[in-house]
Amino acid sequence: MRIETKQVLDTIQSIGAVNGAVALICLCRNHAQLREHKEVIHLVDDYLLAESLIEGELPTRISHAIRRRHKEEQLLEEQNLLKQLLENIPDAIYFKDKQSRFLKVSKAMNQVYGFADPNAILGKTDFDLFTAEHAQPAYDDEQAIIQTGNPIIGKLEKETLSDGSINWVSTTKIPLRDTHDQIIGTMGMSRSVTDLKEAQDQLEREGRLLKTVIDYALAGIFVKDTQGRYLIVNQRHANYLGADTIEEVIGKTLHDFFDHKESTRISINDAKIMQTGKGIEYMVDHRTGLGEKDLWLLTSKVPFYDKDGACIGLVGISQDITGQKEVEMKLKSTIQTLKATQLQLIEAEKLKTIGRLAAGVAHEVKNPLAVVTLGMDFLKQQLADSTELIEVLNDMQTATQKANDVIFELLDYSSPHEISMVPKNINELIKHILSFMRHNFNEAHVELQLDLSPDLPLVSMDTQKMEQVFINLFLNAISEMPEGGQLIIRSFEQRMQQAGANVSSSMTECFRIGDHLVIIEVKDTGGGLSPAEVDKVFDPFYTSKSTGDGTGLGLSVTRSIVDMHRGMITLENRTTTKGVCARLIFPTTPDNENK
Repeated sequence: MRIETKQVLDTIQSIGAVNGAVALICLCRNHAQLREHKEVIHLVDDYLLAESLIEGELPTRISHAIRRRHKEEQLLEEQNLLKQLLENIPDAIYFKDKQSRFLKVSKAMNQVYGFADPNAILGKTDFDLFTAEHAQPAYDDEQAIIQTGNPIIGKLEKETLSDGSINWVSTTKIPLRDTHDQIIGTMGMSRSVTDLKEAQDQLEREGRLLKTVIDYALAGIFVKDTQGRYLIVNQRHANYLGADTIEEVIGKTLHDFFDHKESTRISINDAKIMQTGKGIEYMVDHRTGLGEKDLWLLTSKVPFYDKDGACIGLVGISQDITGQKEVEMKLKSTIQTLKATQLQLIEAEKLKTIGRLAAGVAHEVKNPLAVVTLGMDFLKQQLADSTELIEVLNDMQTATQKANDVIFELLDYSSPHEISMVPKNINELIKHILSFMRHNFNEAHVELQLDLSPDLPLVSMDTQKMEQVFINLFLNAISEMPEGGQLIIRSFEQRMQQAGANVSSSMTECFRIGDHLVIIEVKDTGGGLSPAEVDKVFDPFYTSKSTGDGTGLGLSVTRSIVDMHRGMITLENRTTTKGVCARLIFPTTPDNENK
């Protein structure tokens, strides 16, 4: 377009307003015309002088002008985008030179640091905004980026402002390069994460507090998922499970610590809690095999849920109440012992009364009965020729002798017990009794089986009284086998232990732990004892025999004699076959205990 008049200026301005992307070129005749229309020259992309125009140059100059126009438009667009970014993004964006001086910053950064004038921060450094605690590390980071070209991504920084306030930011910094790819400074973006950091710190404080409570609680604390796997346990609960460390428990289940029966029982209970949503306030749990002692736990369990209300496991607290349980069991045992002692005292008083009565009756009857016996002896002499009368007198003498035997048993039961103790091998005593009772066994068709320990310790005993004990037991056994049978006699030594499979609780009441004991078992193959007889068999005058066949004092006298020897006697039915087992237990002499 030729510019011959100033009115063309309006035309050029109109074209630029309508389409800024159009490239405008001004052609002037000479420099004078160029100077004359210099205000127009400022509105076009290029100009040409006709007097110096080379042939064919016009198309090339026009092409260059068009490309320049496009680049300028692109640059303007990018500048506009950068401006929009710096003015609207909430993060602090900044550009710095090699001396870490601010070249340009975002609007948000000016607002954060209190600069009303957007250019006021330019030329300043971090040392003008922050304390050296933050400014120096930031400066060192930027110099390292300039030297190496390596960026810093998402670094958490603590900014201490000049007024003392603290701001936490997540910072990313990269090298700032020119068009020749040379580093001329740094560019950075910092996002405030103060609220997030405070929330994180609060969460960490609560976590540490919770961990402290869990670790130092005087109870076992645990958390399980829905599969029964341990997510959290404290050291105390790990010890309850028999583990040495918490790491041995995390991720494992009850099946890793208990047998199938026990682990299944607890797992079913846990599953019920999570399914129903109902916790258990108190559950007493007795576990064995943890360490070297039984463990009693008082446990509470409740389900726990995620943010959507779905059950994702359970939380439990277990308190060790083993000491309390031991006290309870000891108290219970003491009460039972007191009750038994009370019954024994009542029984002893009753037996004293019976004894006094029996003694009185025996003395009253003994002398008249002696007179009757003497009278019958005299009559037999006078009526020696009358066979029929002699038979009657013999029957009377037999009946009188039975009555006399009863009287002597009553006197023996009620008389003061004076014994003479000597150390003796109880096997020898048993063999001696069996030798003079062999006729009784043969007549009753009872076979003897002996299992006597050859190295049996000595027992302090009154030989005559102890003979009476075994004679009573052997005769009772024979009477229980009217059709014949077997009598098994066994003797052995045993050291007293805690109550268990081979030691009854009653033994622990009679003997001390560690005592050396001699035990004799007398077993028959008779019909055994009925439930009613088990509790009454040692009662005075109690007998299962028919009237007139025994006084019912034999076993009562036997137990009294055993008691005199600080021993113990029990009668119970045999477990593997029919019959009764009488078990006598005696302490050995002090000399034997020291061996």
